[in-house]
Formats: sequence, structure tokens, C-alpha cells
Amino acid sequence: MTTTSLDAATLDLLTGSVRELFAALPPGGDLGPALDELGWAEVAAEDPATATTLLFTEQGRSLACTRALDAVLLAELDPVLPPARGTRAVLLPTPADGDEPSRHGSTLTGVLLAPPGTVDEIVVATTHDTDGERSVQLDVHPAPVLAPLAHPVQGFDTAGWVTVSGARPSSPHERIPAGTAWTAAAAAAQRALAAEILGTCDAALQIAVRHTSDRRQFGRPIAEFQAVRHRLAEGLVALEGARGVLRSAWEVADDPGGAMWAAALAKLQAGRAQARIMRDVVQVHGAMGVSREGSVHRYVSRAGALDVLLGGRRLLAESMGTAMLLGAGIDPVARL
Repeated sequence: MTTTSLDAATLDLLTGSVRELFAALPPGGDLGPALDELGWAEVAAEDPATATTLLFTEQGRSLACTRALDAVLLAELDPVLPPARGTRAVLLPTPADGDEPSRHGSTLTGVLLAPPGTVDEIVVATTHDTDGERSVQLDVHPAPVLAPLAHPVQGFDTAGWVTVSGARPSSPHERIPAGTAWTAAAAAAQRALAAEILGTCDAALQIAVRHTSDRRQFGRPIAEFQAVRHRLAEGLVALEGARGVLRSAWEVADDPGGAMWAAALAKLQAGRAQARIMRDVVQVHGAMGVSREGSVHRYVSRAGALDVLLGGRRLLAESMGTAMLLGAGIDPVARL
């Protein structure tokens, strides 16, 4: 959890309320009305770091599928966008593009957190190169225009995401220069995704602790074996280390020069932590770790899917390393 202005009792109450909210939320349910009942807007206004980290951590723990990440992105993009004609979603870059919008061309690709039919408009960020200058523009499309291009993501995870791929629509509602809004939006989303990944990891570690305490071999719980204990302890160290980097990222969230790099590093470290933790969680479960009859595989696949959104750990490491070698002025937080 980030450093917070909220007292411990209030924070505990909020955590319990959000946890209950996700426990009661039906698959594909709308998170907005439930958050409104909690007065979440006031909490977020008072302490955005704590509110965002708490919300996405609990979403990760619960494996819920919501459009909360769209709300994070739109909070940064809405000031430069025209008034909405209903509800909006944001087309995320494909995993191969990381946090960079795809280049303008005849083909449109990306990822949506829910089918196009669940919203009225979809915001699409596109990179344009003009005379050697790179800029990002935002196209606002009616959702039905992108519906024929959408296909459910296939795999073990049941997040409900869809991929969009096909001929780019020629007539958006609006086309607006993004300025620095996309960079700010991507950084905000990376901080949120880092929290969600770590919440998923924390839940998986707790499952592993219970399993190793209950599972017995040679007359004693396997949690008493040194190799098992070391694996789980190292996973906790990785989790807490990534949480520390996320806290640092929030400390420079208002710094135009450092927020982008710090958020990318927080996402990178969360991705590294999930790779280590999920591998060890699967191993201490044995065959049950890869069985659909158990719950572990759901956390493994969800954490892996979250890792590749807006920059997987390998892609972020490569891009940040390249930037440093080229002399980019990376904020000191990103040098940790």
C-alpha cells in the first residue's frame, strides 16, 4: 500500500468495503454504481494514490473483470477529448506495441477490456510521424463501427477482453491531438496495472501458504520443508520489493519528467514479481498447480495477461535499457 493521508481505521474500513464489493460483483458487472455508493470519488480526490492502489489490488485479488482501467485512462484523456456521447472505452495497444499506440495506417489493432457492445464510443490513440516528429492523435469512433473487428481473446483466462483487428474505419466522430495526455494516461494505467498484478500475486501466495500448511508428506506439512519455505519467502520478498517501487512511482506521479519512467519501472517490477511468484506457486502445488480443477491456474493466467498490457516486463526492460543507452534523461526512480 502507498503512503496515505487516511488513518488506519478508515483504511481498514475502505479495504473491507472494497473487498466485499468485489465479492458481490457478478461477472461482467458494472463497478461504477457500487463505487458511487461508497463515495469513492471523494476518496480518490483526497488520496488518489491510495484509492487507485487499493481498488486495483482488490480487483487483482478477486480476479474481477471490470472497466476500471478504462476509467483511469479516460481521467487523463477526457480534458482533451470532446464531450462524450454516452459511455466510453479506450482501445489499448497490442502487447507487441507495449504502451505505444500503433502507427497510423490502413489496419487498426488493439485490445478492449470488454466487447464493443458494452459502450457507446471507443477512443483510439494512433501514432503519427510527420517530418520526423512523432505525435499521438485520438480518434473517437462509435462503438458499433469497431464491433465487426472484435474477437474474444482465447486462452485460459476468462477476463472477457477482445482483440480488435481489421481495416481502420475512415470516419471517426472526432480526431484530436493528444499532446502529452496519452503519456500521462499510459503512466496512470501502468501504476494501476502494477497494483492489480501484485494483488493477484498476493492472493496466489496466500493460496500457496494454505495449501502447503494442509498438504502433508512424510508425516508433516510440506510447509515445514526448507525448500518450500524458501520459495514462498522469496516470493514475498519479490512482492514487497515491487510494492516499494510502486510507492516510489506514486511519489513522482505529478512530475512530468519522471512519472512516465517511474510508472514503467513499477509495471516492469510487478511483471518480474508475478513471473517468479506464479512459477513457485505452481511448483509447490505440484500437479494441482496446472489442473483446471484447482484455482491456481486462474491467478497464473490472469497475472500473465495483465503483465503484457501496456508493456510486458521484457518489452519494458528493453525499451528502458535502450533509452538509457541513448542518453535519455530517465528519472532517478527508474535507475533503482
